[in-house]
Amino acid sequence: MRVCKAINNNVLSCLDDTGRELVVMGKGLGFRCRPGDTLDPASAEKIFRMDTPEEVGKLKSLFSRLSPELLELCERIIDQANLALGHQLNESIYLTLTDHIQFSLSRARKNMVFPNPLLTEVRVFYPGELAVGMFALEQIRQHFGIALPEDEAASIALHIVNAEFSGSMNATMRVAQVLRPIVEILLDWPGLKLNTRHIYYDELIVHIKFLAMQSFSDGGEDWADPEILGPVTQRYPQALACAEEIVRFLAEKSGNTIPAAEQAYLALCIRRACIN
Repeated sequence: MRVCKAINNNVLSCLDDTGRELVVMGKGLGFRCRPGDTLDPASAEKIFRMDTPEEVGKLKSLFSRLSPELLELCERIIDQANLALGHQLNESIYLTLTDHIQFSLSRARKNMVFPNPLLTEVRVFYPGELAVGMFALEQIRQHFGIALPEDEAASIALHIVNAEFSGSMNATMRVAQVLRPIVEILLDWPGLKLNTRHIYYDELIVHIKFLAMQSFSDGGEDWADPEILGPVTQRYPQALACAEEIVRFLAEKSGNTIPAAEQAYLALCIRRACIN
């Protein structure tokens, strides 16, 4: 990598061999490197490969005005999220979460703390992400002496969810808003008795979250094999009717059409979660 410039003592702007701009983090790199120097990637602690030049610009601007302590704290939170959730988050989380925590700390110092209307939904549908949010609050308390409410943990959790699905924050929040009504449809549907303590029920909720995120993000894709529609129609009419109602509700809220094959796959997930 070739160094373009130092953003601060620990962050550099670099170009890779293809000419793509990267943001590189490492302790003291800003002191040791000069524009035009060649940097061994092994000497970097973190290399950010953002999706667009606009995101690169935002990340550089954000890192240039943040304290090293806050950057380290946010990196620690993201590392915990990757470990606790068992997968790597989209690198956009470094931009969105860091910016959010900086703003939250600024508001808290001015005694401006606001409730999160989606706190209950996050507790129910994103417990793993909320646990990371609570970890973040404890880190903030320890390092900055500021005690933030659980509402703020829910906001952090939603940023993590957004980075899991690589969608927009608007889509993530809209998904959280529709999950409870969808579960009410499931539990109230006549003729279906769901086993809410079974792993198949957990898998059903995960699939519904994925389906909702896809619907609010773009919609209209063929996510499931269309050949399953016929057999499901014949064997599981009640589950299919429930799936159709959920899809109708989602389409009404998102404005996007969900393919019939996806309705059939959802019906299979519903049937599997039922008590036989």
